[in-house]
Amino acid sequence: MISQAAISQSIPKGALVGVHTFTVKLNGNTTQKQVEDFINNKWIPASNAAYTCEGHMMKFVRGEAGKNKLGMLVIYKNEATRNKYYGADGKLNAGGKVAEAKMKAVNEEFAKLGTLSGGYTDWLVQ
Repeated sequence: MISQAAISQSIPKGALVGVHTFTVKLNGNTTQKQVEDFINNKWIPASNAAYTCEGHMMKFVRGEAGKNKLGMLVIYKNEATRNKYYGADGKLNAGGKVAEAKMKAVNEEFAKLGTLSGGYTDWLVQ
């Protein structure tokens, strides 16, 4: 039996959680594992610092998504924190452009491995 105490983290009420799904297009001899390692070890820490959020990669296990898929949870303290970076249209605002500029070197390094395409849905924890 799993108890509530067995869960080490919880997402507080009022937090905003972005659920992202991506298709991975690998470059050359790049492997899915290399992409996953890069995202976990370089991209997520840089993104967490630039966007004041907490990111978690999700590895595809099964379902309708298929091969070369990744998921990501992006957790902001609240909707106002997310809004510092994104406008109502979901596009980067001035704060987001500053954050994205901080990600430039990491994004350029990732581009050597492959590309991600996909979408997201933001959820407010109640």
